[in-house]
Parts: sequence; structure tokens; C-alpha cells
Amino acid sequence: MKKEIIIILIFLLSFNVKAQVFSDKIDSIRTQYQIPALGVAVLSSDSILEMNVYGTDKIHSDSKIGLKNRFHIGSNTKAVTSFIAADLVSKGKISWETGFFSLFPELKTTQNEADFTLINLINFKTPLTSFSYDTEIPESLQITGTNQEQRYKIAKYLLGKKSVNKNEDNLYLTNLGYVLAGLMLEKASHKSYNLLVDELGKNLGIIFQFGSPNLKDKMQTYGHDSQLNPINTENVKLNWLLTAGNLNISLPDYSLFIQNYLLGIKGKGKILKQNVFDMLLFGFPKFSFGWFNMTGDKGNFFVQNFGNANGFMSSVTIIKEKDLAIIILGNVSSDRAQEGIEKIFEVLEKKHYK
Repeated sequence: MKKEIIIILIFLLSFNVKAQVFSDKIDSIRTQYQIPALGVAVLSSDSILEMNVYGTDKIHSDSKIGLKNRFHIGSNTKAVTSFIAADLVSKGKISWETGFFSLFPELKTTQNEADFTLINLINFKTPLTSFSYDTEIPESLQITGTNQEQRYKIAKYLLGKKSVNKNEDNLYLTNLGYVLAGLMLEKASHKSYNLLVDELGKNLGIIFQFGSPNLKDKMQTYGHDSQLNPINTENVKLNWLLTAGNLNISLPDYSLFIQNYLLGIKGKGKILKQNVFDMLLFGFPKFSFGWFNMTGDKGNFFVQNFGNANGFMSSVTIIKEKDLAIIILGNVSSDRAQEGIEKIFEVLEKKHYK
């Protein structure tokens, strides 16, 4: 019996040492690529295989982050908006084929003869103008009122602008589609987008918030620009881009949201049916309801998206065939940080992709 106990203790000690070495490696990459705060998680449909946070809430701070720290997820908001849309469609509140101008006929222009369906807006299939948080907006343009009213006014202005060209994947890559889709969801449900997000969170047992975490709570995580300057103000355009990329969430809660996709494609997810989860992830080639469809070096098929806004970056990958998801969250926006996130992904993939 004593011999068996000793063997178990040696195994546990060895396991802990390996785990610490792995954790140190991740933190070393974080430091090398100048990412003040980092969150990583690796999930299967029934387990949390890795979950850890590293660093401090702000550059040169002594305040180490914990699992309650929140990260802005940028364009990964698109999957949340798509999920809400799918829920409203399943409840009969709106159809995927509902046209934008059937709900907002007053916004139709001579440039927009054809209607824009909800499904095409969400899947980058609609010819619209470019729109991001660095898009130039004339100072003379009066964008006032509630956040909802401001999004309506910016949509009205941008609908009269020349559309972007299709890319090589036959997609019109612009955030405006999600802004228009958000207006449709609000009108069809008679609820604000904020309320729709809050209700989704309650149904999943998680908490989404809006904007950058530190603007609501100075003890929370700060974003940083490419020069590692903390960002203390919100870009007003991110409020206009709310439905395309302006949510924040903690790593544990985000892991639950992503894990629900892994469960969903097995028929065990919350809120939506299995075929709907399949459609959200794989319904369209190249880009499907907030996810880019890709093929890896090993020939594996996976979906992925990358968020980058207001000094934060977020990378999420779901590999269906391996029942695996990898989440990496950082609080700096720079080419160097993105390279670091890619390095961390390679380390996590190597350990867990077998």
C-alpha cells in the first residue's frame, strides 16, 4: 500500500511540474511579445482542459489579473449577434429571408435597389461600404441621441456610400452588415440589442458587458495601443459598431459560450437545435455566421475568428473533428502581440491536437 501511495505522489508531483513548465512557457511568450494581460483556455465539449490568466491589468501595474478579469472580444461579437439572430428566427420573430428595407423602407436609396436579407447581411454577402472604428466620418454629420438612434443615423449615412469590392472568397468584408442586422433584430424583437445580449447571457448563465472593461471599472483590464499606452477612452464609433464588435467578457464565461457550440453540434447545446449549431459554424463556405472556415496544415477543417478593437485582441478556434476549442485573449493591439498570440496558439495546438 505504501509503495502504491509513493507511486501516486511521484505521478502527481511530475504532473504538477510539467504543468508549471507549460505555464511558464506561455507566460514567457506573453512577456517576449509584450502582452500585459493574457487569458488562455482549451476546451472539449465536456471538459476545461486548460484555463489560466497571466500578467497584470495594465502595463507597469502590480495588480495581477484573475479569472474575473474581463477582455474586449472585438469582432468575436459577431458570433454572439449571429447566435441571437438564430434564436429569434427559431422563435418566429424574424426570418433569415426578411429584408432590411421591409423593416426600414425609409432608408432605401436609388443605389440600393435590391433588398438586403438578414442571412446575407450576417454572412458578408451584401454589397455595402466599408465601416470600422477608424472610418472617417464628416464632422458636420450630426450623430446624436441614444446608442440605438446613433446606429440608425450612421446606417442611414453609410447606405448612400459606394460598396467595397468582393474579396477573393466572394465576400464583402465590412462591419456594416452587422450594424444593419442589429437594427433588424431590435425592430423585430421590440428590444434593444443590449437587452437581447443580457437575456442570452442569463439563459447561458454568463455575463456579457459592453465596451472596454476599464471604462466601467477602473480595477478591470485596460486595452493598450501598439506603443503600449493604456487606453482610457472609448472610441464613439465602437458604440455604432456595437453589434459587430463591442462586447467584453471574462475568460470562464467566454469558455462556457464557446463550449456551448461544441455541445450544440453534438445535439446537447442550450437554446438552439443541433442543425442550427451546424449551420452557424459550417452553413456557408469561407465565412459562416461570425466564423471564418479554414483548413489547417494537417488537413483538419476548423472555424476561427480574430477580434481586434480598442487595444484588445481575441482569437477563438473550434475544431469539430477533435471536439476542441482554443481561446486566447490579450489586452494590447499590435502586430507584435498578434504574432505572440499565434505562437501561443501553436503551443496549445501542439499539446492538445493529437
